Amino acid sequence: MANFIDLALECNGVCMQFGMSESGRKREFGITKVEGLEASELEVSTTDNALVDGSTVDGKRIKERIIHIEATLRDDRNNETNRQRIIKFFNPKYTGKLTVNYGGVKRNIGYELEGWNFVAGSNVYNQLAIVADLKCPDPFMKNIDNFGQNMANISRHIAFPWRVVARKVTVPAPYKGLALPGQITGYRTLKKEVHLPNDGDVPTGVQIQFIAARGPVRNPKITILGEVQHFMRVAIDMAEGDILLVDTDERHQVIELNGVNVYQKIDRRSEPFEIQVGSNYLEYDADENYTNLDVKLFYTPKYLGV
Repeated sequence: MANFIDLALECNGVCMQFGMSESGRKREFGITKVEGLEASELEVSTTDNALVDGSTVDGKRIKERIIHIEATLRDDRNNETNRQRIIKFFNPKYTGKLTVNYGGVKRNIGYELEGWNFVAGSNVYNQLAIVADLKCPDPFMKNIDNFGQNMANISRHIAFPWRVVARKVTVPAPYKGLALPGQITGYRTLKKEVHLPNDGDVPTGVQIQFIAARGPVRNPKITILGEVQHFMRVAIDMAEGDILLVDTDERHQVIELNGVNVYQKIDRRSEPFEIQVGSNYLEYDADENYTNLDVKLFYTPKYLGV
């Protein structure tokens, strides 16, 4: 099915589904109207020119997204069980998540409940119908997958066991026990650069986990390469087993060591960066013992609509 829409609202551990699945299965609610999935309002700031025609554009801002949904419960029993279940679900005290599958394109977005109600004019003999407005402070739709990569990865190389046919080989003592039957050995990828593609419509933040996996590390650093290079460097000594989290998302920038805020340790020359649309190349380093690091990257592409 090419032309279908499938919505799922998740809030406080409960899910309500609207529309039709990709396989043609009807969801709990039939959708009669939905607005706001394609785009948010755009605010353009301008300044009038005194001596020339028109004005000058000072900036552009994508405003919060409002999603409007009208739907009818397919269960035709207009009873207190259904009514109370719906009333309890639309609780404005909780933040929810909307997942959209529109013709096979899947996105999700966080929302706050701006308002809802049963459709005016319905009575006890009608099917229950609702109207709901969802306010999304972050207006961008997100990929339902979170992409991740370990920059200092292990590459599989040799599989055990193997057979030596012609002659018996004695394994020297220092190498005995390195691989048990059925194991795979490998080598660490020490190339410090990684490629991160972003197929979204706008830049997106990246979470970097510096893990001191093999010993101490001093002052880890990550750089986005290009004509103009930006880096994030944290002036901190990491002991073996420490995890340093650096999140460059403009809405919640974070630097934490083992869950404790250490943002004050940031190098003053650092500049938080985002993953740009298209190809990105990142490089990690440290003032001492960069080979002791595992560096894991996580990011989610953002879209203007679905």
